[in-house]
Amino acid sequence: HVIFTFNGSDALNLALRSIARPGDHVVTTAMDHNSVLRPLSALESQLGVQWTAVEVHPETTLLDPGAIRAAMRPNTRLVVVCHASNVTGVLQPLGEIAAVCRERGVLLLVDAAQSAGHVPINFAALGVDLLATPGHKGLLGPLGTGVLLIRAGVEREMRTVREGGTGSASELAV
Repeated sequence: HVIFTFNGSDALNLALRSIARPGDHVVTTAMDHNSVLRPLSALESQLGVQWTAVEVHPETTLLDPGAIRAAMRPNTRLVVVCHASNVTGVLQPLGEIAAVCRERGVLLLVDAAQSAGHVPINFAALGVDLLATPGHKGLLGPLGTGVLLIRAGVEREMRTVREGGTGSASELAV
């Protein structure tokens, strides 16, 4: 499924806010962007969502999938990983991280702001559940565009975060 958004930050916010529920735990990394860290902090204060930022290797800045596994709790619902760092250029091992998430039944959200359009990303083969990216960077689209890709079936795990009219019957909830 594809949702067009205002930008990459909007795509990340939409994914985080539609997946995380009160009492959930989220694992992210110390390398993640404020477009992940700030919404997680807001979800912590608004809904009681707990989150853990896993450190990366100090020299290579690579994320150890075992560290993701170790940070998971019984209530971990989501792992968020920045695919490519705009500071170091490192590409995180998405396939290995996705395997850890699958074995624990945890969703994986990838921030591909720096990688989409620059390196091949096989969404289905990697086992990624959600992928957020802006349109204006590597995808060479206009400013003010973004995309949230959602693996089929994950939409049933998401709750609505924006509501609107149904066209001619705007008073209806559905």
